[in-house]
Order: sequence, then C-alpha cells, then structure tokens
Amino acid sequence: MLLSRELRVTLVAPKSAVTGGFYRMGAALRAMHPPSGVRYTVTQRSKIVSPRYDKYEVSPVTFIYWLGTTVSDHLRTRADGDLIHAFFWDYFNPWRPWIHENDSSLSQYLSGYFGFNKKVFEKALRIGTTILNAESCRRVIAWSEHAKRGLVADGVRPEKIEVIPPPVPLSKKAEKVDDGFTMTYIGRDYRRKGGDFVLRAFREISKVYPNTRLNFLGPIDDPELKSWVASDPRISVADFMLNADIRRRVYPYTDLLLMPSRAEAFGLTVVEAMSYGIPVLVSDLPVLREIVGGNEQFYFKTNNFGEFVSKIRLLVEDESLRSQAGNALQTAVAERYSPEVVNPRLLGVYEKAL
Repeated sequence: MLLSRELRVTLVAPKSAVTGGFYRMGAALRAMHPPSGVRYTVTQRSKIVSPRYDKYEVSPVTFIYWLGTTVSDHLRTRADGDLIHAFFWDYFNPWRPWIHENDSSLSQYLSGYFGFNKKVFEKALRIGTTILNAESCRRVIAWSEHAKRGLVADGVRPEKIEVIPPPVPLSKKAEKVDDGFTMTYIGRDYRRKGGDFVLRAFREISKVYPNTRLNFLGPIDDPELKSWVASDPRISVADFMLNADIRRRVYPYTDLLLMPSRAEAFGLTVVEAMSYGIPVLVSDLPVLREIVGGNEQFYFKTNNFGEFVSKIRLLVEDESLRSQAGNALQTAVAERYSPEVVNPRLLGVYEKAL
C-alpha cells in the first residue's frame, strides 16, 4: 500500500562529544537522503556521549552515565509525526509505533567489542529482545545479513527484521598529480581497528616502495610506534577528523583503504571508500566479507600479519588490479548501497510499520 500523503518520520539519535553531531554516520546518512515522500524531523538527543564511551571504554562510571542519561532523555524526548525511527539502542517507546535500527545484534556488539560472554550479558540480552519483540516496535532494521542472523539468534522474531544498509551515494576520486601511492586507515579504537597492524605493515612496505604514503586517522596507543611515526614525513596523522573533511580531503586522494579490524559491527568506512572506487583490504570478519562481496582479493585472515602485508604489496605493485578492484567495488555500492536502491525498501518498511 502506497501512502497518499507525505509521511512524517522523527529520527532519534544521540549527539557525540567527538563529532558534535549524530553519534554515528549511519543516522546522518538517513537524514541526508530521505526516501521520496518522507519528511524527516531530526531529534538529536540532548545526551552527549562521553568521549570514553564513544571509544568503547567501559567502566562503572561510563555505564552509570549511559544508563542515567538514556532514561532521563527518553522521558524528555518528544517525537512528533507518524513514526519514530530510532538508532543504536538509544530510544524505545512502549506506546507509539517506532522502528529500531542497528548495525549489529546486541550479542554481536557485546561479544565483539567488549569480549562479554553469554552468561555476563544474558539478562541484558533478554531485556533487549523483549523490547524489540514488543508490539510497539514495528520493525527492526539491520545493516547486514550477518546482523540479521545475530538478531534471530538473540531471539528477535525473524519477520520483524529487514536488512537495509545506510544509503551511500557514489563519489569521484581526484586526478592523480604524482606517482605516489597513498594508503589510508581510519579508526578511533586503535587495538580493535588494527591500527598497530597498519603501522607495522607500512614500516615494512615503505622500505620496499619509498613513494608510499600513509594517512593515519586515529590515536596511536603504542609509544614505540608513535615515536617512529613522528620521524617519518610520509605519514600524516590526525587523532580525529570530521567525516565531511574525510570525504573532501582524504578519500579523493586515497589509493588503498586498510581496515584490519579484529571486531566490527558493520564497516561503514569501507562502504564509503568503495563509493569512490577505492580498493580496500579488510580482515575476513563475516560482515566485512559480506560488504566486499566475498572476493578474496579484498580480505585477509584476521590477525595474519604476513598475509596482510603480502596483499598490500600486490595491490601496490599491480595498477591494473587496483583499477579493476576499484571499479568492481564502486559497482557493488551502486547496486547495494546507493539511495536509489536503499530508499524504496526503507519506504516499504515505513508503510508496513503503519
């Protein structure tokens, strides 16, 4: 059934002390690319996610902070319109129709990011599943088939789950102005994102290929590697950069994106790089394999440093391979992640929810 009038949807997501805007880019991408016939009202929650929690550093202090502000903001948040579309376990409504959206299941998130075993988070899992199975929660949007499988394993009813990734439009790379080769790494969580792997790999690669460069966007927690980085002018370091600046100043000039993550809920950075036609090399986590389409040239066995370096060298050396890879990945974005593909499916979810 197609709605005969404009649909008003309230997007609810928290602010971030790091970005100053939406906590995660997935929510911002929804807001920037609404489906035809949908008008979004954006409610950026008054809660500011603490920098420590934003980097997945859990302690009693950050847990109490999160719980207290979530309850307080939930009671204060006023969501007008036909439907509430909320992100990342930050809002629920037992009285009005709402939609929950997340990049992963609760168990995938807690086990992958924090190493919690099932006994530790079993009660939280039961609570979360009860909320998502409630009648007021009309649909659950997952970003990947991997996340959907996790939600079903958690106990969420399969018929409520729709796999709809964030909309990512295609972009263009800049023309090359020299014969240098630029690799890019983006990650706030140094250990989980594999920042150490990237720096160690670049130290080896740059000895063989002196024209290589590295954009390292994120903190460096290893003193020895940090000292070495400071002495190498080919490495550009920024602890943090706004996503708009990354799209303008980094992606267009990147020849290869590296994401050797040890745990990952989705990997939106990978999809954004692919939208520019940038070849990527990622660890073989299930969700990252799903994003790159299962093509083995784009991933390596997680924590296998030798394979990681070997595949970087192959991509540095073979310009034809890079060109073919970039074109294939950009086509995958057009077919699976573009607003033209994603938004009609999201509109269908809204219609069914109402």
